[in-house]
Amino acid sequence: MNFLIENAKKLKICLSQKQAELLMEYKNAVLEQNRTMNLTAITDEKDFIIKHILDSLSGVPFIDKQEGKLIDVGCGGGFPSVPIAIALPNISVTAIDSTAKKVNFINNAVSKLKINNICAETARAEDLGRGQMRGTFDFATARAVANLHILLELVTPLLKIGGKFIAYKANDSETVDLHRALSVLNCKINKIVNLNLPNGDERCLIVIEKTDETPNSYPRQNSTIKNKPL
Repeated sequence: MNFLIENAKKLKICLSQKQAELLMEYKNAVLEQNRTMNLTAITDEKDFIIKHILDSLSGVPFIDKQEGKLIDVGCGGGFPSVPIAIALPNISVTAIDSTAKKVNFINNAVSKLKINNICAETARAEDLGRGQMRGTFDFATARAVANLHILLELVTPLLKIGGKFIAYKANDSETVDLHRALSVLNCKINKIVNLNLPNGDERCLIVIEKTDETPNSYPRQNSTIKNKPL
């Protein structure tokens, strides 16, 4: 517990004892479910805290509103969405994934832990970006989901103008040749932050800001996005 709280402080995040307890309880829920469902390959407790919880929390300082709506695309076992929801109880978090079993696990786990500001949905970002959720979020996150060229088209239609997309990456190499995609989708790179996790692993947070409405022709079909990225 102290390891989590102390290392969160190094990321400029002050966790209360209750928040730290919730994060550890969620860890336990994931590892318990992992016995019958493939949620994570990381089962060592310290590694889990570093590579899932602290890594997820590293994006919190860039969610710069007291209140608002955040969508986590490709949430998997609930990272970074659940740690963010615990750390920022006034932010309303929607976690989406295409695998219903993972979504059901998250909803059951957060209900048992009484984390009331997050819900998970079985959905694809490209469908939501063409539907009622288009342009409704203040923030978006994605961690270990796809190349940034692909993610940008999937995520930015979901954001309001001025909204920010926080992409969790190992480094900033995917920003190379991103200019056309940024221009077409009316976005700009707000900041790139490199950091190290407590075990020395390098992480990069790429914060992209939506500057104007996304053209109506985007997002395209998922197969087109993957085969012909901007």
